[in-house]
Amino acid sequence: MSISPISSEVVRIALEKTEGASFERFVNEFYPAIAGGSYVPLGGNKDGGADAFEGGIFESNRTTNVFYQASIEQDAQAKVRRTVKRLREFGRSPERLIYITSKRVKYIDKVEADLTDELDVSIVIRDGEYIVSHVNDGFRTIAAFNEHLRHYTDFLRNIGRNSLIAPSRHVKSPAVFVFLAQEVERRRGDEKLVDAVTDALILWALEGTDPELGEFRTEDQVRERIIHELPSVEALVAPRLRRRLRAMSRKSYETGRAVRWYQQDNKFCLPYETRSRLEGENVKDEGLILDVKQSLEQRIRQADPDGLGEKGIASAAEVSLRALQLAFEKEGLEFSSFLEDPSASSDYPAIADAIKQALSEFGHSGRRGLSIGAAAFDAVRRVLYDSNEDERTYLHKLAKTYALLFTLNTEPRLVEFFQDMAGDFYLYVGSDVLIRALSEYYLNTPDQMTKNTLLMARRLGAKLILTGPVLEEVIGHLRVCDAEYNNHVAGRESHLTYEAAREAPHILLRAYLYARLRDDLGRRRPKGWPAFVGLFCDYGDLRRPSAQDAVRMYLQVTFGLEFRTREELRAFSSDSDVESLTAALETDKKDRRLAYNDALMALAVYGRRNKRRESSTVSEFGYQTWWLTGETSILKHTRPLVREHGSRYVMRPDFLLNFFTLAPKAADARSAFSAVFPTSLGVRLGRRIDSGTFHKIMEKVGAAEDMDEARRTAAIARICDQLKSDFNREYFLLEDRGGHNGSGIDRDAAYRAQSND
Repeated sequence: MSISPISSEVVRIALEKTEGASFERFVNEFYPAIAGGSYVPLGGNKDGGADAFEGGIFESNRTTNVFYQASIEQDAQAKVRRTVKRLREFGRSPERLIYITSKRVKYIDKVEADLTDELDVSIVIRDGEYIVSHVNDGFRTIAAFNEHLRHYTDFLRNIGRNSLIAPSRHVKSPAVFVFLAQEVERRRGDEKLVDAVTDALILWALEGTDPELGEFRTEDQVRERIIHELPSVEALVAPRLRRRLRAMSRKSYETGRAVRWYQQDNKFCLPYETRSRLEGENVKDEGLILDVKQSLEQRIRQADPDGLGEKGIASAAEVSLRALQLAFEKEGLEFSSFLEDPSASSDYPAIADAIKQALSEFGHSGRRGLSIGAAAFDAVRRVLYDSNEDERTYLHKLAKTYALLFTLNTEPRLVEFFQDMAGDFYLYVGSDVLIRALSEYYLNTPDQMTKNTLLMARRLGAKLILTGPVLEEVIGHLRVCDAEYNNHVAGRESHLTYEAAREAPHILLRAYLYARLRDDLGRRRPKGWPAFVGLFCDYGDLRRPSAQDAVRMYLQVTFGLEFRTREELRAFSSDSDVESLTAALETDKKDRRLAYNDALMALAVYGRRNKRRESSTVSEFGYQTWWLTGETSILKHTRPLVREHGSRYVMRPDFLLNFFTLAPKAADARSAFSAVFPTSLGVRLGRRIDSGTFHKIMEKVGAAEDMDEARRTAAIARICDQLKSDFNREYFLLEDRGGHNGSGIDRDAAYRAQSND
């Protein structure tokens, strides 16, 4: 055990968290180091009302009139009264009682005098502040702390284990407008915030590592630890983890080398300097919490309208803290905005309901509950309008933590909003999307990103439409892959390497070649190219008309698609409009039929919107009907069409993937919120959002609050439609496993192959 001086804040934290038996053992070693040999512990639970008595060092009997009592009870006066009563019942005649408590006793001199007069026993109280003042008196006092109380502060070495307040539930917040506005503004080029958050999570995941003890973690272990605790942040962390680990291991890192990287074994750990710094920051945060609790108790004590007593005061302070947390849960960004500038509002958030819920959670009811609730309400009201520095610092930390979680899309209301939006969609699914989904056949289910996106959208209520032109393009891609295989791969397949397979020009052919190279597939590995094509239709029918029905039924069953013929699409637009747009697109296409298909799809979107009067009904989700495709070459030719209709028609697959597959489930978001928000990890993450970013979020909240409901609905609808079709917005997505992206789908080649049949 170290004999170095102990920080007063660390002592206060340990005293706050200690249990009765540990505190008594501590006192039995700590107090004799101060009182000398006159302190004689009695030991055991049946001590006749005392933990120790005062006697000479050579005294052999226990006849004494001076006793000691150690306690962690909140109400010192009540405990002293019971102790004196118990001593007398046991046949003792106390003349002096030294009461040693882990708690802080306000107005200690007055309490001593009042109890002495009331009980006719000289009462001396040594409270928590006395212990703090004397814990570093010598080797024995330090050793007593290290032996019996130090372990109550071990959590300070870990990032994110000390609870600020009780775990939270999901947050009810008008957050959608602000989040969407941020999404429109956010671009891949500015990653300072998410990089800082990733760094904080890395430090947390490396807790417990120590090079002197041989404790290290690999990159995979760091990732697994983060995702296990906070599955909702996987999409955020995974693409950045390797880069940030290496950045944090450099001397040029913002705080100096924060992580040690042992490159030969590719393992990481926290150096001593980082561990010490993190522990110091946690000590400060935990000390702040204790100061806020004491501040609330002092506010309640000063008012104390119903004579609650010390135990009641402590209960009211707990209710006050919980009510403040519930205010974040129930009002989220609005509450954060109010804390930033209370004078901007004539009314403060509805604290009364939060206090009622907190009273229920702590089991306070009846008249006693009413008294505790009234005291808590008064204390919270004064905190909101006349806070001291500690209270302001604490609330600001929580506000920044909430704003950060909200920004990272771990706010459950945002998840629910996007899920409800998905149920409103009517999507013409592009051939590029379906071909990519087919190429994922041999991937593990969680890695089938495109397929999972379509299935999730379908489960949430979206209508996914397979059209005649798209079906022809999918079959065309299978046929061009077949020609490529027979002309360039067959007969050489056994000599192909993974690197060679990556150069195959078509995504489904690459998918087949990768699967053939994977020994881990076992019996699932395709036996040959005809067997691979046979997953979707009989190989012998691939170039026959019967392939149409076989592939159509496979796609419909697999992805839950509804089928619309080419003729049904034509009904949404005039032949002249289709021909005019086809002519414009044909300049950039190698096949007129492909240009015609694109024109038909684009005009079908607008035609269906007009037929269903989507522009005459208002929904915060925006338009229902879209063409789901990554096709971009046609956009420059359809700008006049977009201007004419005042809206875009293409929805990016990345939009669905980002917000419905990579975004957390609502349950995961709630879990992340309850795991992060009330802990020091939450406060630490909150430190990573700079004041400028926080103030910008608050400005958006103010703008949203200034809008009436109709204006906000229209604004949200406009932003939603902008996000769906924003091809400038960059998302972190998984690419084709061969290193190619969706552009590897050669639709022109597919049509050339089909035209030659």
